[in-house]
Amino acid sequence: MIDLYTKSGIKVHVPENLNEDASPRFKLYDKDQAKKYYDDNGYVIFENLIEKEHCDLIRHNWDKYVKKYKGKIYRQTGGKAEKNQFNEKNWIMNPVLNIQSLNTKKFKEFKIFIEKNIFNSLSLNSVLENFFKQKPKIIQSMYFEGNCATKEHQDSYFLDSDNIGALTAAWIALEEIKADAGRFYVINASHKIDFSHSKFYKDILSNHDEYIQDMISKSFSLGHKIKAPYLNKGDVLFWNSKTIHGSLDSQSTTNSRSSITLHAIPEKHKFLHWHKNFIETPVENLGNALIYRRKDQNLFKNRLIFFVETQFPKLFYWLKNNYIKIIHKQSHYE
Repeated sequence: MIDLYTKSGIKVHVPENLNEDASPRFKLYDKDQAKKYYDDNGYVIFENLIEKEHCDLIRHNWDKYVKKYKGKIYRQTGGKAEKNQFNEKNWIMNPVLNIQSLNTKKFKEFKIFIEKNIFNSLSLNSVLENFFKQKPKIIQSMYFEGNCATKEHQDSYFLDSDNIGALTAAWIALEEIKADAGRFYVINASHKIDFSHSKFYKDILSNHDEYIQDMISKSFSLGHKIKAPYLNKGDVLFWNSKTIHGSLDSQSTTNSRSSITLHAIPEKHKFLHWHKNFIETPVENLGNALIYRRKDQNLFKNRLIFFVETQFPKLFYWLKNNYIKIIHKQSHYE
């Protein structure tokens, strides 16, 4: 067990191996028990949910197609289009946003293999369907290699179902995630707190840090614990949109933390953004899941927007940021 700290300075006891980790693991035949644990704790871990061979091939395709790409791709940090940013270990440090929306002509094998074996995985989607009692609708995904520490947050601030708290996210470990490689962490049971009662909730966009600290204080006062579970290759951690979570800063110079995340809502639910506006989600049926391809680069209109965004970034992002502020001030009940 080693002690590390979140970006805001909270100490975390990080297990170095499975024997040191108190978080239970579940298998598919335990999915009803797993759902109860998820409902009680706001997260749950399934072991060996994704085949290890598939994890290895995904990483191989990442090296072959994404790392060698010289152009710009939408990124998780800020949602902007950027070129690959490498560290001294040749790990990409700016995570890819929405794998399902990549241009198929440029990333065919990488994208299609992930869609078939992750997004349309029978085992992964059977867990989500047991949570939802409906077919899952995947609305966002990301790919991480190098780790950029993420502050404590709730996904619900950014995206959720119109039935707030119904969204479930999944963190898929594509390799063994070492204790010092930037572990994912959660504050268990923090999803049970009614965040609408926070004094910062109505102005959450401009007071997000204060809001989160308020939520963390309330969670710890109720005895909730921060956990950074051990994850082996093929393990999947599911968490609720209201669960406070983040990732620790990587201390390792030898271990990456290759992983995929996805966010899903029940098929019949609407996609709610910033708790204020709904986003239309035309979907494709993969078989075991539906998928929404936001900013789909297979579509000409989205490639045109991408061109403007990358050629005139200052003007584009100024317009976008002001639009966000206007939308956020409008109640979705209006």
